[in-house]
Amino acid sequence: MKTVTNLTAMFSITLLATLMTGCGGGGSESSSPAPTATQSSTQPAATANTSTAVNEPQQTEPAQTPVQEPAATMEDFMPQTELKESTATDSTDLYVMPDFKFRTNDEVTMEFSGENVFGESLAGRTIKIYSFDVEVPSVEDELMGNKALVATLRFNPSGQLQHTLTLPQTAKTMLVRVDSMLETNQVLFPLDSDETIVHTFK
Repeated sequence: MKTVTNLTAMFSITLLATLMTGCGGGGSESSSPAPTATQSSTQPAATANTSTAVNEPQQTEPAQTPVQEPAATMEDFMPQTELKESTATDSTDLYVMPDFKFRTNDEVTMEFSGENVFGESLAGRTIKIYSFDVEVPSVEDELMGNKALVATLRFNPSGQLQHTLTLPQTAKTMLVRVDSMLETNQVLFPLDSDETIVHTFK
């Protein structure tokens, strides 16, 4: 009899413990939805802030108009009177006209013809051109040794030669020498003008 009573008491205690454990689990499940309610309540506030930001007017800066510099005139390139009387010390004291063109070479146009001592045409004959940086008075002058070859040309089948030669501006004299049987096969030409050089060899 005592055994049955003891078993009943043990069963009752086990059942009570099981019920208490079940109630505790249910309580924990019922408390979990609370964060969801908190999240949903804070959402409208964020939406309200976004709509407020959208409705605020945007401030834009006015466009700046570029300042145009006045066009240069001829007076801007004219030298100052006081600077004309003094020597330039650097490039800022120099004045250059707008139409100035820096040039280091000159073009010399040549037209040559002639015949040898037998009256024959110079067709196909070679002609050599030299330049000097100094003025050479004659072909017998000792300065003839300072010549520099600048071109080798040839007469056409008609015994004519027309050519435009580019020479440095430092050249002062030009020597033309024909490789043929002539009384005077070489001639000096001063380079002091832009005129065309025309000569007939004999």
